[in-house]
Amino acid sequence: MSRLSLLAAVAVIAFAGPATSQPAPPKPKAISKLPTIDTFALANGLKVAVLATDTPVISVQLWYRAGSKDEPRDRRGAAHMFEHMMFKGTQHVRAEGHAQFINGVGGFVNAQTDEDATHFINTLPADHLDFAIQLEADRMRNLMFRPDMIKNEREVVKEEIRQQENAPVAKGFLKFLAIAFTKHPYAWTASGTARDLDAVTPDDLKKFYDTYYQPNNALLVVVGKTTSAAVKTAAEKYFGAIPKGAEPPRPSATAQEPAQTKRRREVVDPGQIGLVLVGYHVPAAKDKDIYALQVSSIILGAGESSRLKQRLKSIDPKTKRPLALDGGMEAVIREEPGMTIALGAYLDPAQAEGVEAAIVEEIGKLATRGPTNDELRKAKNQVQSGFTFSLENVQGLAQAIGRSWILVGDPVAFMRDIDEIEKVSAADVQRVLKKHMAPDNATVVVIPPRGAPPKGEAPPKPDAPKPPPAAPKAPEPKANAPKADAPASKAGTP
Repeated sequence: MSRLSLLAAVAVIAFAGPATSQPAPPKPKAISKLPTIDTFALANGLKVAVLATDTPVISVQLWYRAGSKDEPRDRRGAAHMFEHMMFKGTQHVRAEGHAQFINGVGGFVNAQTDEDATHFINTLPADHLDFAIQLEADRMRNLMFRPDMIKNEREVVKEEIRQQENAPVAKGFLKFLAIAFTKHPYAWTASGTARDLDAVTPDDLKKFYDTYYQPNNALLVVVGKTTSAAVKTAAEKYFGAIPKGAEPPRPSATAQEPAQTKRRREVVDPGQIGLVLVGYHVPAAKDKDIYALQVSSIILGAGESSRLKQRLKSIDPKTKRPLALDGGMEAVIREEPGMTIALGAYLDPAQAEGVEAAIVEEIGKLATRGPTNDELRKAKNQVQSGFTFSLENVQGLAQAIGRSWILVGDPVAFMRDIDEIEKVSAADVQRVLKKHMAPDNATVVVIPPRGAPPKGEAPPKPDAPKPPPAAPKAPEPKANAPKADAPASKAGTP
């Protein structure tokens, strides 16, 4: 299953570099033996997953069920703050010490927050397993909440938000989510908002930390040259004494998105480029239809030979130019019901209607006639090849284990995805498109390019006759009239 974050996924599908279109390759040979993942839990509820490999490095990751959907609605961005704050010092480790220690032994660190989770990554030589686990256990409950640190990290996160607002695709998707989700917290992303972050207090953050950064709300993942016994010994030694926390609340449980029964369409304020976004609500990751929906989205919008790419970049016989700049589609799979989203990018305001019609028509064609055998095989191969390559990378494999736990509650479940994808038939593709991507389930958001008429105002007719210009009126002379000032330039304006 796709594990990309929403905005990253969109950026990839919408503006990926060109790829050579080739016929579908034959079905790849089955992997002779899949690796074994051992799982166990400590008495305090901490879950552990271990995958031993021959690679002389390890990836130690700690996954928390603490994403943006767990934030208060007036504190959006609080979960994201911890992605940064967890490196800023504990009662036992100085600020930036965690990263410096891992870097000092030849490793590196990273972290990521999304709608469903926050996770922390330590990839380092295998003989430093104990050290990495000790560092993660320390910051699970010993984080320092210094006002100066919080102030600094708040500004760092706000700068990330400003960068996102300057990216037309990211900004467009934020608008789309706010329209597509009327109740569920998936209406916003993990980035948060500057206004809410300004309102976040140290007490707010401490409360979130004490609620969600607990052993019974976390999964420790270790992949690399180690053994389950070694990991269990280290986990018991450093995490075992941390008491189990209370069961954390889930705000989304009382904010489930109601079923959409009517098509929504909004034209919003102009952006740097024109975008048409067409999205459909899809089930949660646990639902069996997810496999066919993923295959459908690949056929429709992944790669230069996909149907949407071909249609949107084809030459319009009327205008003698491509219908759009680019486009694509992605099934964004979440722990709770997510979205399948198609995108078309354009520059001329007059192209919007054609881009929207093309997206809807291509979805309808696939639902009515189904995919060809080559399209079906190629889509499956894309998923299977990605899975195979992931087995060679300890960090990527550890992330797949963690994401599997977040999405479906089972760190081993993703190992079965390849078989489930292989079972998807042409009839399955047609069935899920008709069920989940029906017209009444569509949300359409049109973002005109700058220079387009304001919302609700029709563009002028191109052939409308224009009145002849009036004769210029001679200016009346004024004594000692000053020269007009030159217009002031705006920073950053070309």
